[in-house]
Amino acid sequence: MFSSKKKNQKVNLNHSGRSLIGETLHIEGDLRSPGSVDVAGLINGNVYVSNMKLFESGSVRGNLEVVKLEVDGHVEGKIIGDNIILGKNAVI
Repeated sequence: MFSSKKKNQKVNLNHSGRSLIGETLHIEGDLRSPGSVDVAGLINGNVYVSNMKLFESGSVRGNLEVVKLEVDGHVEGKIIGDNIILGKNAVI
């Protein structure tokens, strides 16, 4: 009735492997992902991901366990990682 797609037509989703937490998003609780996460918003909780980029507008209040981390934002907590890059705007 509202859709012009045929029933057997497949919808392709974007599976880039990266998730984005935008500037207007605030997460309360732990975040777990086997993939990559870009953070421009706020996370109040622990983060367990393989790859993370924390933008200048991003903040994490909790512990980080990551394989690779790039920080340009604010972190309040312990960081455990194999490869950690701190940008000029990083606040730890």
